[in-house]
This record gives sequence, structure tokens and C-alpha cells, in this order.
Amino acid sequence: MNDDDSELEMIRRKKMAQLIAREKQNQEAKTHQEKVKSEREKILQRFLDSSALQYLTNLRNREPRVASRIEDIVLYLVTYRGIRQVFSQIDIRYIERQVKGEEPKIRIQRDGDTSDFGAYIREALKKNDD
Repeated sequence: MNDDDSELEMIRRKKMAQLIAREKQNQEAKTHQEKVKSEREKILQRFLDSSALQYLTNLRNREPRVASRIEDIVLYLVTYRGIRQVFSQIDIRYIERQVKGEEPKIRIQRDGDTSDFGAYIREALKKNDD
């Protein structure tokens, strides 16, 4: 009976050691993720002007996946391509359009009506052909 108790105690100790090791690993991973997130934020604050940072923050609330992709692109450009210029809101919006696959849209407002510039040009060409 004493052997059974010692085996049980050994199994308990082994399980406890595994739990402690797993908890330590989880804590280290969490600390690493926080450090990476902090470094990302520092780089973004350094290379985005205030309007771009504000736009990206708003985008993060609306569309987190798109914002995350934009952050990755900006960080790639800074880290691996050596771009040292400050990105403006227009740059961030351009990257957003590329990520979403949107075509450029120019709107024309005339007599209270808003139309797409492409449609406006097509209409002008049609009238010119007639």
C-alpha cells in the first residue's frame, strides 16, 4: 500500500511540474506578444503622422483585419525596405484601397447630383459621338 501512495505522489508531482511548466510557457508567450505589440506601436507612432495614426485607429475599430494588414505592410516597408519617411493619411488610405482591392473613385457633384467621374466621362463621350 505504501508503494501505491508513493507512485500516486510521484504522478501528482509530475503532473504538477507539467502544469507549472505549461503556465510558465504561457506567461512567456504572453510577455513576448506584449513586447512585440509594444514595439509595433512604437514604430507606427514614429512613422505615421498624427492624422494617419488617428485614421488607422478608427479603422482598427471598424475593420480590424484590414487595419492589421495595413500595419503589417507599413512595418514591412519600414523594417525591410528601409523607408524612413513619415506616412500620411493619404498613404494609409492608398494602402487600404490596395488591401481591399478598390478602384479609385472620383465623384462629380453637379446641380445637387453626385455621379461617378467615370460615368460622367462615358456620358460626355456618348454625347460627343452623337
